[in-house]
Amino acid sequence: MSNNFVPRPSDMTGIEESLLPCHQKKQGRNVFVLHGLGGIGKTQLAVNFALHYQAAFSAIFWLDSTSEDSLKQSFASCAKRIPKDQIPENIRSPQTGDEVDLNDIVEHVQEWLAKDDNVDWLLIFDNVDLDHTQGEISGTYDIRKYLPSDHGAVLITSRLSKLAQLGESKRIESADPDLSKKIFEKWYGKELMMDDDAKRLLHLLGGLPLALAQAAAYMGELNLHVASYIRLYEQQWDELFQNTDSSLPDYGNRSVWTTWTISFNAIETRDKNAGNLLRLWAFLDNREMWHSLLQVAINDQEQWPKWLRDIACNEVKFFNILRLLLRYSMIEARESEQSNYSMHPVVHRWISHIQDDSRKRVFLRLAVMLIGFSVPHITTKNYWVLQRRLLPHAERCLRWMGKLEGGECNMEDITMGHATNSLGNLYKRQGRLKEAETMYQLALKGKEKALGPDHMSTLDTVNNLGILYSDQGRLKEVETMYQRALEGREKAVGPDHMSTLDTVNNLGILYWDQGRLKEAETMYQRALEGYEKAVGPDHTSTLNTVHNMGILYSDQGRLKEAETMYQRALEGREKAVGPDHTSTLDTVNNLGIFYKHQGQLKEAETMYQRALEGYEKAVGPDHMSTLNTVNNLGRLYSDHGRLKEAEMMYQRALSGYSAALGSSHAKSLLVVKNIASLQLVQGNFSLHQLIVKFAEIYN
Repeated sequence: MSNNFVPRPSDMTGIEESLLPCHQKKQGRNVFVLHGLGGIGKTQLAVNFALHYQAAFSAIFWLDSTSEDSLKQSFASCAKRIPKDQIPENIRSPQTGDEVDLNDIVEHVQEWLAKDDNVDWLLIFDNVDLDHTQGEISGTYDIRKYLPSDHGAVLITSRLSKLAQLGESKRIESADPDLSKKIFEKWYGKELMMDDDAKRLLHLLGGLPLALAQAAAYMGELNLHVASYIRLYEQQWDELFQNTDSSLPDYGNRSVWTTWTISFNAIETRDKNAGNLLRLWAFLDNREMWHSLLQVAINDQEQWPKWLRDIACNEVKFFNILRLLLRYSMIEARESEQSNYSMHPVVHRWISHIQDDSRKRVFLRLAVMLIGFSVPHITTKNYWVLQRRLLPHAERCLRWMGKLEGGECNMEDITMGHATNSLGNLYKRQGRLKEAETMYQLALKGKEKALGPDHMSTLDTVNNLGILYSDQGRLKEVETMYQRALEGREKAVGPDHMSTLDTVNNLGILYWDQGRLKEAETMYQRALEGYEKAVGPDHTSTLNTVHNMGILYSDQGRLKEAETMYQRALEGREKAVGPDHTSTLDTVNNLGIFYKHQGQLKEAETMYQRALEGYEKAVGPDHMSTLNTVNNLGRLYSDHGRLKEAEMMYQRALSGYSAALGSSHAKSLLVVKNIASLQLVQGNFSLHQLIVKFAEIYN
C-alpha cells in the first residue's frame, strides 16, 4: 500500500465502532461489510483500518476472496503465520512432497481462530464479488462457510449489497468534491488549481477514487494539463482507460477499464436482459431510469426486440433486473424518488465503450426510438413535466448521433424519421432551437428517402421546420416551407383537412410577422372557419387561431374585437387544457400586452406575473416564452418609472436571447435598444458613449 490514501473519517467511523475490541457493542463475532461500486475505495479503507489499528488486534489476516480457490490459498498463507505447535506443522508449513488438502488447511485455521483464548483477531475478506447463488459462474462460494467461530472481528469488502445482511454495514458512496480533490492531489503530486477545467474534470470522474487515481497518476507522469486530459477523456476514452497502469498498486493494478468486467459478466450470465438494459442505458442519461420510460416498446412488435418488450410489458421483470444490478452495485436507487434509479457517470461511459460499433448502432437506434416515441403531445395535461424528464435522455442520444454520423445509426428510414421529428418537437418546446433544427433536418432527410417528398408525414416535418424558422426570425425560409407544406397538403388531403388548416394558420402568423396584416387576416379567417366546421368552436386548434386573431386585431387597433378574441381563447383554453398549460399562459401573456397598450398597467402586471410564474414552472427560466414575458415586464416597469426593476428584467431577457438566438438576433438587439433608452433616461451614459459601447459589442 502506498502513502496515497486520503482519510475518509465518516466511512471509517462505522468500522471502528463495530470491530475495535475496545468499542465492540456485543459479545461474540462482529462482522462489518463495506459494499459499493468497484473502484469506490472499499479495499483502501480496509487496508488503512488494518494498518492504523494493527496494535489493537492479536493477529490480522488478509484473505483474497475474489474466488473460492484464491480464498483457500489465502487461508494457507495465513496458516504459515500461526505460531508453532498451535496447529499441525504439516498444515502450518507443508514440505515439498506433502499431500495436504486445502480444505484441511482451512479447517485447521478456523479451529485455531475458534479457540476460547483467541478472541482479538481481525479477518479481512477482500473482494467477495461473486454471488454464490449463481452456481454457473466459476469460483463462486458461500462466504458463510468461511466465517469462523463465534468471536473475533470480520471485515468484508464486496460489490454485493446483499452481504450487508451478515452484520453491520456501510455502502461506500462517491467522494464529495473536497475529498475528490484531495484524492486527486495525492496521486497528482501537486495542488490542483480549481479553475473551470479542474471542476469539470472532477465532475467527469464522479468522485470515483479509482478513476481519480488513474487520471491523476497519468497526468502527473506526463505533466499533462487538465484541459488536455479532458480532451483525451472526451475523444479517446478507450485508449486512456484500457491501460492497466502498474503505478496503481493500491488498486491491485486494476484500471477503470477492467474493474467492472467481472461484475458485468456475472450479471449477463444470470440474466441476458440485464446486460442488454445496461447497454441500452449507455445511450440514455445516467441519472434517471424508470419503468414507464420503456413502455412505448409494448406497441408494434416488429420494431422492438423481444427482450425489451418483455421488460416493458412486465414491471416485475424490470424490478428483478434492477434488483440484480443493485446487488452488484452497478446502479443505485435514487433516494429522492421511488422506483427511480441512476448509474455512476464513469460506469455509464464504460458500458458504452465496451460495445463494438455494430452494437452501438443497434442500442443507439433503440434509445432514439424510445425517447422520440415517449414525447407527449402538447395537448397532454402537464406535458412539460415528462418533456423535461426526457430532455437529458434526448441530449445523450444527440451526442452519440453526432459521434456515429454518416448514416451509421441507420437514421434514414420511416421509424427513425418519426422518432427524430418527435425529438425536434421536444427540443423546440423547450426553447432549444438549434437542437430542434438538427432533429427536424434528420427527420426530413429520412422521410424524404423512405416516403418521398410529398408524403403527408414528410410534409408534417416541413411544416415543423417552418414553425422553427419563424421562431428564429428566418422569414424567407419560413415562407418556402409553409408554401411547400400547404401545396402538398392541399393536393394530398384537400383544402379543409386539419393538417392543411394548420399550415394556413401558420401562414397567417408569418404574414402578421411580416406586417402583411390583410393577408394574415385572410389566412386566419380561412383557418377559423375550417376548424369550427371540422372540430367545433372549442377545440384547441380553433382556439389557437382565435388567440392569433386577438393579436392581429390588437395590432390593427380593433380593440373590442381583440379583447373578445382573447377572452374567448382564455376561457376555452382554461377549460380544455387547464389554467397552467403553456397555451393558456400564451393568452394570459398577450392579455398583459393588450392591457398595457390600453394603459391598464395594474391589470397588465397581474397577467404578466401569472404568465411568468406559469412559464418558469412549466418550461423553465430560459425558455423563449419565459424570456418574452420577462421582456414584457421590463417594458411595463419602464413605463411605470420602476427603472431598476426594468433593467433587471431587460438584462435577464438579453442574456437568455443571446444564448438561444445569438447577440445579433432582432430580439436581442431590441432589448439592447431598450437598455440604452433606460441608461439615457438615468443619465448613466451620453448618447455618444452608448453608440461607441454598442459598436464595440456588435462590431
